Amino acid sequence: MYQVDIRNLRVKLNGKDILKDINISFQSPSLYFILGRNGSGKSTLLRAIANLIPFDGEIVINDRDIRDYERKELSRLIGYVWQNPLYGFFEETVEREIKFILRNLGLKDSAFQKIVDFFNISHLLHRSPFTLSGGEAKRVSISSVIVADQPILLFDEPESEMDLDGLERIIDYMKSNASKKLLIVATHNPLIAYKVRNSVREIYLLSSGRVVRKISPSQLEDSELLESIGIVPIDWWYK
Repeated sequence: MYQVDIRNLRVKLNGKDILKDINISFQSPSLYFILGRNGSGKSTLLRAIANLIPFDGEIVINDRDIRDYERKELSRLIGYVWQNPLYGFFEETVEREIKFILRNLGLKDSAFQKIVDFFNISHLLHRSPFTLSGGEAKRVSISSVIVADQPILLFDEPESEMDLDGLERIIDYMKSNASKKLLIVATHNPLIAYKVRNSVREIYLLSSGRVVRKISPSQLEDSELLESIGIVPIDWWYK
């Protein structure tokens, strides 16, 4: 069991306040969503939780500040999936890219084939990750993180670039692991949260760098609420 407590979190980048006084908690095993328009601070919040950027305040996992962890130790605990998969690629082949984290953390590759099969990327293993389409790159990016089987996983816009098959696979992954791990998903799209609503514990609404409200999955159908923070409501797509 893991608990992530965020207390008075503030992030300033290039002289601009990105996150302001964030106070929220996440408990495992559970699936949470951070919902906000583009530029609201979602990616910055995930990067802070993964200790990828400097911040003020506290981010504590089971009463231990994340800044007290060695990088390798924290990498065994937290997996971070980038919104733009190309940010995380640097190996010559997809196979080496997925196996990199296993080599780096000294882990066995017993989960490798299972993840490759789950995301249907066996045919890509000998390709350069830099030659992939957007959807292919996203599948590889996700696989290259979750293959290490961390108990805490952070997903930044995991649905972007995905086709129908890719969406169904990431949705299946969320549903099947919501009772096993702590999954935190940041997105501007309420449709992906709505699709897995029966597995979601809570949703935090982020606007202009602040958590403005905590809602239940049933409130995803409140169009006025979503529009108030610049989110395209679910029923907009059917009008």
